[in-house]
Amino acid sequence: AWVILQNCHLGIQYMKEMEETLTQTLEIDEDYRLWITCEITQRFPIGLLQMAIKVTLEPPAGLKAQLYRSFTTMISQETLDKVDHEKWRALVFTMAVLHSIVQERRKFGAIGWCIPYEFSNSDLEASLLFLEKHLSATIMVGGQLSWTTVQYMVAEVQYGGRITDDLDRELFVTYAAKWLCDDIFRPGFAFNSYVAEYMYRIPEGFDIHVYRNAIDTIPAVDSPLIFGLHPNADLTYRLKESSEMLTTIVETQPKESGAGSGKSVDEIVKEQALDLLEKMPPDFVEEVYRAQIGKLRGPPRLEERGFSAPLNIFLFQELQRLQGIIGLVRSNLTSLAMAIDGTVVMTPDLLEDLNYVFDGRVPKRWTHDASGAEISWLLPNVGGWFTGLLDRHQQLNTWLEHGRKEMKS
Repeated sequence: AWVILQNCHLGIQYMKEMEETLTQTLEIDEDYRLWITCEITQRFPIGLLQMAIKVTLEPPAGLKAQLYRSFTTMISQETLDKVDHEKWRALVFTMAVLHSIVQERRKFGAIGWCIPYEFSNSDLEASLLFLEKHLSATIMVGGQLSWTTVQYMVAEVQYGGRITDDLDRELFVTYAAKWLCDDIFRPGFAFNSYVAEYMYRIPEGFDIHVYRNAIDTIPAVDSPLIFGLHPNADLTYRLKESSEMLTTIVETQPKESGAGSGKSVDEIVKEQALDLLEKMPPDFVEEVYRAQIGKLRGPPRLEERGFSAPLNIFLFQELQRLQGIIGLVRSNLTSLAMAIDGTVVMTPDLLEDLNYVFDGRVPKRWTHDASGAEISWLLPNVGGWFTGLLDRHQQLNTWLEHGRKEMKS
């Protein structure tokens, strides 16, 4: 017998019972098959995952692949024939393009969307269902399309229900206003308003093969311009993709030390943490450097001193910022060494920092705060980053002790 269990991420406790049942069952029929569908979750039992054959469904990459998937899995000949009007087929293709565009923008990171939303096929299905009913109640009975209604339902309700950021909502509303209007019915309309070798036009025809053949002519590599982005956005995407690939490669490398060193991962990381702690620069005490800045002279030929000089205020702010980073790194390295010794609990965050230090990468909490905002300089390895910390400390300390003239020389 074959059994399929769907959406098992909603029943993790039952999955644990299933793991125990399968491991304790001595004899299982050779023809027995158990299929499990599940979203990615860290709570899924590792044992059950290890004994299973994993099959993953990767989302299509590129506008061409997105459109082709929509016109093979969601949009059929029956869909095109639901409303016997040429405007219906144009709207179906337009919605498929809009759906593909907003999904593909996620690959550009924060340039694409402030927050990466998980738009799904159900959003497209709901929008097409609304358009079908709206056309049946307007055009098919001699009325006029209400584009305001269509734009609101698509941008604010169907897709907009997932959007939480105001700028993202404004972006989607702009897409809807640009493509959900009478312009899409004009001869020669193209989704890309710029001159290019390939123009993204709406195919004309009754058969679904006409649309699939048109999709086959779309370039495999998309220009950022079709998404409304600057050409340099492609560079951001490539860098992001390369960084993610290299990070994945590093994280999948075996963490066991070689036979020659005889040291475990914990021992190696502890040595590195203690070595960095020894090299940590001294703290800047605010009461001390506040008093020192109060005595510093301002720019030459000016009588301003202390906090009356703008550059001295800048120095004060930079010292505050750098001291925050120094305190954060010192506390993090101390906690990491104590966690390895067993003095404190090895939390998931500390375990992540341990892997980062072992791989020679900069821990995320050293460069970004909890909200994801950048708080320090970005470098690919922890050695270069730590050297930057020491250089910045020396530069600001020289300015504080001897003034800008000495620092510049």
